[in-house]
Amino acid sequence: LELTPTKNLVEKLRRRKDAEEVSLLREAVRISDEAFEWVLERLGPGRTEREVALDLEVEMRRRGADSVSFEPIVGSGPLSAHIHHTPSDREMQAGDLVLLDFGARWGGYCSDLTRTVALGSAGDHHREVYEIVLAAQAAGIEATRPGAACAGVDAAARAVVDGAGYGETFGHGLGHGVGLDIHEAPRFHKTSEDTLAAGDVMTVEPGIYEGGSGGIRIEDCVLVTDEGCEVLGKAPKDALIEI
Repeated sequence: LELTPTKNLVEKLRRRKDAEEVSLLREAVRISDEAFEWVLERLGPGRTEREVALDLEVEMRRRGADSVSFEPIVGSGPLSAHIHHTPSDREMQAGDLVLLDFGARWGGYCSDLTRTVALGSAGDHHREVYEIVLAAQAAGIEATRPGAACAGVDAAARAVVDGAGYGETFGHGLGHGVGLDIHEAPRFHKTSEDTLAAGDVMTVEPGIYEGGSGGIRIEDCVLVTDEGCEVLGKAPKDALIEI
């Protein structure tokens, strides 16, 4: 036997999901969608980020998840502006934005969902920013189709944020592949040289993060199809949820 070094060989083979893999991903997405709607009734002033993160993990397991895709992110108030925040003992307060980023693992495959909600009345500014992020995500999803350059998909969503004057607050790539790992090839990033193909499953997750005010991110898993794409999840996002 002769060992031959390779680069990204396995990663490329794992990119395009077959029908069985897509079925497993759909189930993982369903679990995280249901956990989000369940946890909405348990958010409120006085609860800590750690408590809510634990609620999400336990509920996803109750609904059949093998495990979580990654440690849930729960950021409240100014801490929601931390892109990869680790849940803390901070107690949520009326008027806070709460960013929830989490996923379930089912049959070895991962889901990834982010929603941002407001505790009580959000205020006009946060509603306006939410609409910008929602429009950016819609632009990214619209651009997600076979043959599209990953850098171009990133640019389509980023143009919405830039045009609204918030370009400097969107400091990460638009998304990434998901599958057996929570971060897989390809990536939606301005430096990416990849091109989408049917069977890729991507996250589309633009965000605006304002220090002191809070952050807003919206994320869904999207399957690239022969004709375009399909959003796999059904968690509500049409307007900023105020609870």
